[in-house]
Amino acid sequence: MHIDSLHWVLVILASVVAGAMNAVAGGGTLLAFPTLLFVGVPSIPANATTSLGLWPSSVASGWLYRKDIDVPGQALALLSMVSVAGGFLGAWLLLHTPQRIFDLLVPVLLLFAAAIFTASERIRLLAGRLSIPGGRLLALAVAGQFAIGIYGGYFGAAMGVLMLALFSLTLASTIHSMNGVRSICGMAINGMAVVVFIAGHRIDWRIAAVMALASVGGASAGTVYMRRLDPAPARRVVLALAWGMTLAFVARVAAGHLR
Repeated sequence: MHIDSLHWVLVILASVVAGAMNAVAGGGTLLAFPTLLFVGVPSIPANATTSLGLWPSSVASGWLYRKDIDVPGQALALLSMVSVAGGFLGAWLLLHTPQRIFDLLVPVLLLFAAAIFTASERIRLLAGRLSIPGGRLLALAVAGQFAIGIYGGYFGAAMGVLMLALFSLTLASTIHSMNGVRSICGMAINGMAVVVFIAGHRIDWRIAAVMALASVGGASAGTVYMRRLDPAPARRVVLALAWGMTLAFVARVAAGHLR
């Protein structure tokens, strides 16, 4: 498909900011995915292309957080494996969803993701206050991560929020360590989903390549910001961007149905 110069600029800017968002507070898909819809990419290829375009930024974040991870290696391996399995199942389900059905689901999924992202701090704090018997924590983490993996492979927006809430409940760890685990599990989910999407020929390679380069730069800058400064202002910007893009797309879909 043809994309004009202005739309390329929008894709690049959205990818840089999305990469930084994922490193700082999550939610990058809430910006990148609607941007691709805006420039004319159909919803399923847009979702698949976003998964590949933002995947390198999760790799960059995981690498930069690697020294902060204090989760036992066995637990990290189990979480990574169920992330791969969930990502595969979610991506397979997406490719077997008719385009017209997914078009109807997109506004609902975006609103759900934006709401989850908005309440992320409360969700994480509430999860951290819950008391679960120690012997069941790893089982709960693995089962919960598999479910998140399915969601992430199918759509993915705000899955980082869900992972942080799960890890706050099940892992005795610091926020930087949990962000590292989140990045690794997100890398596993999206990596497996991307393999499925490539096999299904649903990726726009030109857009994905540009997004990948831009998002890595954004993720690198965002991770440095996360370490040195208060992430609260960045989170407010992320929320404003996420809701702005979500409501604009919902309004556009509603206007189309009213015609």
